[in-house]
Order: sequence, then structure tokens, then C-alpha cells
Amino acid sequence: MSKQAWSSISKIGDINLPKIAGIYQDDQDEVEQKVEKVVVAHRKKKEGVHVMNIHHFEQLQSTFENHKNEDGSSGFDIDKFREVFKNVLGDTNITFDQMTLLFMKIDANSDGTVDWDEFSGYMMAGSMESDGLALIFDDRVKRLLGSPHRDMIKIIDFIFKERKYLSVGRDGTICLWNQNLKLQKVMYTKDFFPQMSWVADALFVQEFNKLIIVTDNRQLCIYDILSIKPRLLCAISQLEHNPLCLAHASNYEEESDLILFGDDGGFLNVITLRRSFFENTSDTIQYEHLTAAKLTKVEDKETKTWRKLSKEESMKKYNLFFYRRKIHYDWILKIQYIHEINAFITCSSETNRSLAIGDLERKTERHVSVPKGIKCFEYCRRPSFLVTGGRDKVVIKIWNARNLNCLQTLMDKVSHRPENIISSMFYDHQNQQLITGSSKLEPWPLYKNLRRSDTQMEDSSVVSAIYNENFRQVVSGTQSGSITIWDLESGEKIFQFHNAHDSYELTAMCFDKSGRRLITGSRDGIIKMWNFNNGMILKKMQKETMDECTGLMYVEMGSNKYIIAIGWDNKIYIFIDDIDKFECGPARVLNGKGTLTHRGHEDDLSSVSFCPPNIVATSSVDGAIVLWNIESGYIKLTLRDPFLDLRARDEKAVEKVLFLIKQDMFQNYQLSSWPRVPLISSHADGHIRFWEIQEGNLICELNCSRGNEEEGMNTMITDIDATILIVGGSKGYIRVYDVRSFSVDMKKDYSTGCVLKSYWRAHVWSIASLGYANSQELVITASRDSTIRVWTINGNHIGVFGGDVSWYIDDPSTYAHVPEDLRMEAELIKQRNQLLEKQNESIKKNVINNWRGIAVELGGSTTNNGKNEETAEEMNARLMALRKRNLQTHVIQKWNDHATSKKKVRGQIKVSYDAVYSKLKVKDLEDIPTYQPPASLSLNKNNFSGNKFVKNNFNLLSMDIGGANSGTNRNFQLDSKLKNVKGKRN
Repeated sequence: MSKQAWSSISKIGDINLPKIAGIYQDDQDEVEQKVEKVVVAHRKKKEGVHVMNIHHFEQLQSTFENHKNEDGSSGFDIDKFREVFKNVLGDTNITFDQMTLLFMKIDANSDGTVDWDEFSGYMMAGSMESDGLALIFDDRVKRLLGSPHRDMIKIIDFIFKERKYLSVGRDGTICLWNQNLKLQKVMYTKDFFPQMSWVADALFVQEFNKLIIVTDNRQLCIYDILSIKPRLLCAISQLEHNPLCLAHASNYEEESDLILFGDDGGFLNVITLRRSFFENTSDTIQYEHLTAAKLTKVEDKETKTWRKLSKEESMKKYNLFFYRRKIHYDWILKIQYIHEINAFITCSSETNRSLAIGDLERKTERHVSVPKGIKCFEYCRRPSFLVTGGRDKVVIKIWNARNLNCLQTLMDKVSHRPENIISSMFYDHQNQQLITGSSKLEPWPLYKNLRRSDTQMEDSSVVSAIYNENFRQVVSGTQSGSITIWDLESGEKIFQFHNAHDSYELTAMCFDKSGRRLITGSRDGIIKMWNFNNGMILKKMQKETMDECTGLMYVEMGSNKYIIAIGWDNKIYIFIDDIDKFECGPARVLNGKGTLTHRGHEDDLSSVSFCPPNIVATSSVDGAIVLWNIESGYIKLTLRDPFLDLRARDEKAVEKVLFLIKQDMFQNYQLSSWPRVPLISSHADGHIRFWEIQEGNLICELNCSRGNEEEGMNTMITDIDATILIVGGSKGYIRVYDVRSFSVDMKKDYSTGCVLKSYWRAHVWSIASLGYANSQELVITASRDSTIRVWTINGNHIGVFGGDVSWYIDDPSTYAHVPEDLRMEAELIKQRNQLLEKQNESIKKNVINNWRGIAVELGGSTTNNGKNEETAEEMNARLMALRKRNLQTHVIQKWNDHATSKKKVRGQIKVSYDAVYSKLKVKDLEDIPTYQPPASLSLNKNNFSGNKFVKNNFNLLSMDIGGANSGTNRNFQLDSKLKNVKGKRN
């Protein structure tokens, strides 16, 4: 580690070891005031602080390298660590607990020793911390200004002598604005230079009030725009490459200035001008239109050849000198010269050399690599930081210019035309604001007191906020990948690092058993392990698929240590925690859908919990809970709500499962007589359910919704002794239950073992995560509204992490009031209830008046004067009779409607194919009655003499008729033969 890197490490003794003030070294008084605002104002017991310099660091390095343990290793255990630091730093007021915390932070792999690599790596990573203070720019107080620019704004500047803002568009439009950013004057360069092409960049020279413009037809022009008649003063054309950006260095050398511009060939072009070049600009002086060839070469009259023009010759002939220097391999998009560090800064769209800082004399550069490169930047001198805009169009980043660390990221969510990019930026020292330009201007003011006045922690939702008992800190993660460490004692931000999973969203978090390492999962299925105290990645794990990781758990089974991950692919991944491997895949994969007769999950997994010795419970959005034997990989039980199939799809999900395990429950038990542990599940239908995991019985069910509030139960947590259960809902309500007497072996009603202790609303939006500080009995709630809040166990609000006012946890007078959004929501609910109550009263009154009017109309007696002489009892009796009659009419009508609808639907019953014949209605066959011919009719063959066909069949017909009394069989035969006769006759 270099001395420059070590110089940024300033303090030891506080829990937050590395403190950075490098970005404010230009003004030490300002640094002290700002740091004092960040340090906890209400802390009663001051923690020990000791300044550590480079000599201490060198002495520690020598001690680490010379020390050898009995096994040959060079690491310090915790006792040796304390001893060495005491000898090196001398008598300090660093407490025993602070040294222990420091050792635990450095020893992230929990092997019990700290070697030189771990110590130096932690100090280096900690020295990169840049968020110890507050954010720089206030992204809430901004406005979009209209302008006459019809194309992108190329530059924004402030003219100090005129106290005006200047903006130049790509189409050559020049605008002057007053200090309140109101438009005052508009000019067009084509009015006084018709050959003007698109403006690539522009620069205003404050000292001489001259505007320099470079165009995309390889020209550099100098204008006088503040005179009564704006005009062109000079033009340099036929440059070798198209110039893209400009910079000016005043008094670089005695009586000379510099004009620097970058081009599309990656060259830095430098023009040295005498100051008289700008001063002699009267209307009578006309400058020659120069070319790049004239400025660099001259013809030797004797040899008739071209030679390079020396600096002295060029300055004598043209009052300027021109040369070039290769910096980037892609376009140079912006350039700036910084007098304080005597260096230039350039940026490019290439990834390898995105930003370059160099010296014109030494010809050396430092480079920064950024994916997709850097579009533009601006340097702020006091405080010293660098602001860059990327190729991602609407992202602005604020950087520490001394150690090149990112301080803040701003997102511009306004769509711009013609191209949705931030094309220019200007930092206004006078009004302390950043002004960005596209086709319009947009100011971003500085924070006045270096504190956010709102309570929103990030622009994205909070995924999880976990309390760490060892360090007494809260670690939170957001969807954007920002991980922040908060001090529970004060609510102040201790450390923060971003982009934990690059461009993918962070989706799950947990600690390891020791609480020294943080494990995170992302939407692409990557799992990472961190030393969260300095943002150093320790391990990377990859699932078989890129499906989202929805749950993580760290499990210890004897000497074996595992990380269990679940996600959208319905699989349970088991990784071995091996500190010697940085990257690894799963050691075992369990199929969440189950195998053969063991039916498991049919949808995405939502949570996971572990119960010693080897039981893992997983839940899914299809309402199933599966108990696994993690050693054998087989499904032990599958638990489902008995009425699950009757519920709507959005009410089936099991959001969270956990075992009700006390801290020392399994220490005094043998394997054959382990205690019966209940499993608790929270559901989207508003219930929490208790399960007995030996037989898989549902032993208790509690409806957590109150009144008409239909609220799903999102998450749960218990204290370390499993005496209280805290439940968070989808509408922001918190419920605290006393479960100290709950047991699977209870002989009485199970619901008596789960008693509601307190109930309050913590957020307007849904609860995303819960944490509990056992020592202080505090509840930490995180919500989708991007806030993390702290409450007492009784629902008293303490404060919001990152809010305006810090607190001292032991002093209730420092606690904050109820958050503003909750007060506003409560007021809206109150007003809504009042309106509903008035509406109900009005409806009730109208109904009563209507009934009274009907009763009077149907039979009320009146006097000659029209006054009703009927008593109240008679009126009520008649109303009851009328009501009874109306009810009877209503019931009769309902039955009639029911009968009518039943007749309509009777023939439309849908049945399966195998039941068709059982539903068909067929009449039973009836016997044909015995035929009795009339007495007047005699069956004689002669009667049919006219019909030959009948005569031929008469004998057969007579025989059948004569035997008709023999039974139904003959009747059937007769009927058949009659049909045959009729058919033949036809």
C-alpha cells in the first residue's frame, strides 16, 4: 500500500475504523464542521479515537511479517492482535470491546486469526469509503427550464463580468440568461458566419469575453459575442481530425495562454497563444484565416522542402503555436485543464481508457476504466470532486477527484429531445448548483447542510434490512444493489457500497452464523459472500440456472457449513462454505417438485427455514410447505391448508416459514429425544398457521386481519428466545404476539399460547423485511417505500435511518415523531370514515322517511286539518305489517325467478361423456292393447276382392289377429307385420 493511499486512513477506535476526509482537504475548517454534523450528536460516552500515521502502519507491517505461530502461520489471534496494537499505538483510550469489534471486522472468514493480507486489504477497502458524509446534490429540488434551443446544448457557462449564464446549442444558437435563469438574449452564429456548420464544442474565455467554437467541418473559430455587433475574429480550418471538445488554460506560461481540444482521432491538440492575440481585436484589425498546415509546417526556400515549424518561429509569425499528442484510442469527448493540479483531464467512450489525467510537460497519464466509457464530466474545486456522465444516457455520477471514488449517483428520469442524453454540464460556484443540459436546462442544487431532509434511503425499494447482534448494526440492501451499514445507536450511515451484483437486482440477503459475513443473491442467480464492513467480496457461487434467487440461509450441521439457496427454478441448492475456494457451484441440488409419490412444489419458492438436526422447510406461492431431510434429500412431509383449493390464486401463497426455536433448545437433548418444534407459516390470505412437523398436522390458525382490512402477512421474525413473534403485513401493519407459552404439546386451546401484544402501522406500503434487536428490544422495519424505521416493542417510533435527526437509543427525548406519511394516511382514513358515516346516516334517514311515507299513504288516518292522529305504536305496527307483506312478496318473487331459471337451465346441464346415457330422458314402452274388431266388420276374403295385395296376405293377417290375445309377444309381432304390410303397400 502506498503512502498516498494510507494518508486517507485517519482514525482508529470508533466502530467505523476508516474515516475519509480527502475530498474536503481544500478547506479544513469546512471539513471539521461537516464531520461534526455526521458524528452522533447525542452519544454520551465518547469512544476512543487515535490518529494513525504512516509510521504506525510501517511498524505494524514489520510486526506482521516477522511474527510466526507454532504452526508456521503469520496471523495474529485476538489476544496477540490487542497486544500488538497497544504496543504500536502506545497508550490509547481504545476500549477492549472496540478492539474486539475491529478484529471481528477484519477476520471476516472467522478462522480466528488476522494476517497481513487481511489487515491491509481491510484498511485499503475502508479507505475507499466515500459515503461517510451525506450526499452532494439534492435530486428533489430541481426544475426543467424551457429554452429556444431546438437541438442539444453543447456548453453551459457563467459570465462573471456580465453576471449571466451562457448556453450554446449544436445548431449554433447562443443564449444569454440572467442569474435566475430567465432568457435575455438569443444569437445565431450563421447570421455573421454563413459557412458555420454544427457546433462540436464551445468555450467562453472569461478574461477577454471571447467565445471559441469548434465545428464538425474541422474548424476552430473565435467570436466576440458581447460587443454591440457580434462578429468573427479568427478561424483555423483544415484540421487533420474533427475537433470535438475544448479547454482553455489562462497564464500557462508568461504572457501566453493555452487552447486545448480533443478530436475524433484520440489526439490532444494544444494551441499556445500570446495574450495579445485576444487583446488586439479592434474592428479595424482583420485576422488571416489560418490552416493547420500553415501552423505546423514551413517551406524551406533554399531546399524547396517542407520542414516542421518551431515554436519560436510560429509564435513570431502567427502569435501562436500548435502541436498534437495521442491520449486515447477513441474519440475524446471532453477535455479540461485544472490549474490546481497542473494537469488536464480527458474522457472517451472507450472502456479501457475512459478517463485520463495527465501532465503536459511530463507526458504521463493516469487512466480510469468504466464500462461503455464516460460521456462528459465536470470538476468541482471546493469541495474537490469530479462529476461524470456515462453512456447510459441519464445517469450522473459524482466522484472524488483525488482517489477516484464514486460519491453519488443521480438519475434523470425526464425524457429529452431530440436525443435522450445529458449533453452538457456546468457546476455553478456562485449559486452552488450543478446545471445539466439536453435541449433544456436543469439545475441540481447542493445540499445546504449535507443532510437529506427526506427519509427515502434509495431510489429503489429496500429488499431486506437485517440486524447484526455482534456489531450492533443494521445492514440493508436495495434492488439497485446498494448495501448500507447503519448504526442502530444513532441512525447514522457507517458505510455503503454499490452495484453488489453489477446491473442485476439484489433479491435476497442473510448473515453467516458468526454474523461477520453477508450473503446476497441476485436476479441472475449469482450468490456472493461479502465482508460487509469494507465491501470486499469473499466468495462467489453460481446456480445451475440464471433464475432469480428468492431466499438464502446459512446452516451449520456439526462441523459442516452450508449455504442454502432457493429461487424461481423450484430447486434447492446447497453450497459448501469452503474458505479456500473463491468460486464454486452447488454441492447438491434438490428437486423442489419432488419425485414419484412425494409431491413437492408446483410454483416458485418463496422462503426457507432450518430446524436441527437436518430438517429444512421450504414454501412456495402455490401454498405448499415441504419438509426435507437435508442429509438424504428426501421429502419428509408436504403441508397444505385444508381449504387451499377453495382460495383465490392470490391468497394461496405462503410468504414466510420459520421454526419456533429457542437459542439453547437443542444443547441438552439427545438425538433420540429432540423436542417437538412447531413450524409457523405466514400466508397471503391474512393468516398465520402453526404446524406440528412430526405428523404434519395443522394445530392452530390465527386470522391477523382486523376489521375489513384484507392484509396479507408478508414476513415474520422471532426474538432469540422465541418468546415473541413479530409479523409484518402487506399494508404496513406490525403485529407482536406473545408465544412464550406456545407448545406443540399444549393440552388446552392452542390459540391461548399466541396472544396479541401490540399492533401499529409502521409504513404506508407493504413490509419487505423485519429485524429485531434483542438487547434493546427494538423492531426494525423495511418497506417498499425505500425507508427503514426503528420502533420500540410497543410501537413507539424512534427514527428513520438516514433521516434529518439522529437519536440516542438510551434517551427517549431524542426519539422522532410519527412519520409524516403515516400521519397523512391516518388523516385520510379518518376523513374517509367520516364521509362514509355521514353517507350511511343519510341513507338510513332516507329509508326511514320513505317507509313512513309509504305507511301513511297506504292506511294512515288524518284529521280534517291533515294532521296525522295515529299514535307511534300504531304507526310501528302498520310498518311491521307492511314490511312483512313486502318480505312475503319478495320471497315469492325470488322463488318464481328460481323456478324459471331452473327450467331454462334444465336442458343445459353439462355432463361428462360417460354419463350421457344416464341423463337421457326416455319414455318406458307400453303394451299394445288387444285389438277388438267391430261387430259389423267380418273378416272375409271376399271383402278385399278389389285389392290383390291384401287378398294375398289376408290369411296371414287373419291368423295374427285371431291370436292377438296370446300376449304381448304376439302384439309385437302383429305391430311389426302391420308395419311391413304398410311399407310394401306404399
